[in-house]
Amino acid sequence: MRTDDSVLTDRNASPMYSDRSSSVLARHTLPIEWFDTVAQGRGTPEITRYFWKTERSRRLLLLRTLLDTVTDDPSLAGPLPPVKELAGVFEAAQKAEPEAFLDLLMHPQVGSSMAYVLRRHRGGASGSVPFWVDLGTIHLIALVAAAKCGVDWATQVPGRHGTVMLPGLGMARLTETPAQVVVDASVRGGRIELRHDGRTVDVPPTAGSGDDTTRHDGDRWLPLRKVSVGDDLRLTVWLDDLDPFRDLADPEPPARLAPDAFDRWTGLLGAAWSLLCRDHRHSAEALADGVVSLVPLKPEPGWDTRSASNGEAFGSVLVSEPPDATTLAVSLVHEFQHIKLGALMHLFHLTEEDDGSLYYAPWRDDPRPLAGLLQGIYAFFGIAEFWRRHRLSVTGRDRLLAEFDYLYARGQTVEALRSVRRAPALTGKGRAVIDGLERSAADWAADQTDPEVVRLTTLTADCHRVGWRLRHFVADPADVTALTRAWLAREPATAIAPAISAPHPVLRWAQRIPTFVRRRLFDDDGLSGSASPLAAADRYLVMGEPFAARAAYLEWIDAGPEDADDSILAWTGLALALGRTGADRAADALAQRPDLVRSVYGALRASGVAADPVAVAGWLAPVLSDSGS
Repeated sequence: MRTDDSVLTDRNASPMYSDRSSSVLARHTLPIEWFDTVAQGRGTPEITRYFWKTERSRRLLLLRTLLDTVTDDPSLAGPLPPVKELAGVFEAAQKAEPEAFLDLLMHPQVGSSMAYVLRRHRGGASGSVPFWVDLGTIHLIALVAAAKCGVDWATQVPGRHGTVMLPGLGMARLTETPAQVVVDASVRGGRIELRHDGRTVDVPPTAGSGDDTTRHDGDRWLPLRKVSVGDDLRLTVWLDDLDPFRDLADPEPPARLAPDAFDRWTGLLGAAWSLLCRDHRHSAEALADGVVSLVPLKPEPGWDTRSASNGEAFGSVLVSEPPDATTLAVSLVHEFQHIKLGALMHLFHLTEEDDGSLYYAPWRDDPRPLAGLLQGIYAFFGIAEFWRRHRLSVTGRDRLLAEFDYLYARGQTVEALRSVRRAPALTGKGRAVIDGLERSAADWAADQTDPEVVRLTTLTADCHRVGWRLRHFVADPADVTALTRAWLAREPATAIAPAISAPHPVLRWAQRIPTFVRRRLFDDDGLSGSASPLAAADRYLVMGEPFAARAAYLEWIDAGPEDADDSILAWTGLALALGRTGADRAADALAQRPDLVRSVYGALRASGVAADPVAVAGWLAPVLSDSGS
């Protein structure tokens, strides 16, 4: 969806190029120097404010699209008033108080809720409640708009599991029943009253205004709380634990933070913001007006701190409770990078239509489409920049860990930049973004770094890359058969076809080496002992004993256990060990096509031939080099 007729211009010249849309609400002019700033991974307060304006156009278009889509079928609203009756309320509210109306419309969860309703209407989501309950979010937005803009009105709104969420204000609790109900609602003199089954909730007149950190929950009313931190540069966010549309997918029930948890979040945010203002001032200045909602996520097993953002909820960051302020600070930088690039992508096509191609993203365990890879590159550029500066402000083990995180994010970003440059679906402006990031990253190569941290960083990155290829690609069966025959006939390896993409259905897989690397950085004693021979091999590799690791991996592979995940770990480890013991040809073959080496070795074993995995890899190396695989 394009919001407007977007033009990239020089302030002193005519437009150079543009993206045009048939649905025009406004004409936004983006100065070339601002585009260049964003393309280089940077930002400014002026650019942030500009994106709020362009996103406002998109939000108006989203509202108009939703109203037009559902107005013609009154049955969609179920027991609620027909949607066509809301248009007059929106028009009256916008006419009476245009800024208040637009402020409400730009509340992040207003955008995500409307986008979800459209997605569900078009079959992109199924939903767990009747459609009219989700559609009724438009009635709730109209109700709040009437209150904020001084329009008196009486209507009916949906109750979701006995609650009513007023966007940007808070949640009313009207009944204990889990059923979906119709709630009578009215606005008089800016005051909202909700009524159901003999119960009434008068929404406090100050709801949604000022600094809400001191306001307390009532029996029937939970305010959406606001947190403001910082001294000369302030960051003010809704700490949203209520809105059903605060997450990325289907609506979520409220998860009210207990007082001690709310205090922890407030303290973490204050400390994270102080760190950003002190050591990353330019990032903080651009971010200060760009993040207005912070959504606590539930932690998930197997993940460290999770964070996310939603393109239709401009200004909202989702993050699970971090262990410390530094983690929260880098999460804010990370997600604001996504927010910035998302706004740019709403104005200009950076990629052509998705052609189904998938790419390796060093920070993800699953293959990614080009647009997703571009978003990831942009975010990890910001992460690398954060750690690049942060490592200079800490000492001891903290310095080593920060340097590791910098080198790892730096390597991920540079690798992805090199690979994406070959993507045929990049547009001219997409390539301009890649060029800009590469120019910004050019200074990284001159940074002085600890050799041991470099070794551990490279080991971790190689571990992920080889394991990813083993997990998501398979060798052509015809190639495996031909190569097996050639080996048995003592002939050179034959020509091969590219690997077959077969993305694994399970997103994450166990990787022991990254865990061992962090233990190594913290404390050498943390690697003493092992639970299995395979873990011992990984430990040898991390401790810088590649010959011992190579022998242990070969012994494990020769034993031939059946566990598929352990097999990936063993072949990955062997690939990493070989290059560190001088077996470069075999190491290159395993790094390029571990799927093929493993498959040929397995076919030989199945034929009763006791082959050496290193010899098989070395034998395949010339044909892999010749084919460019």
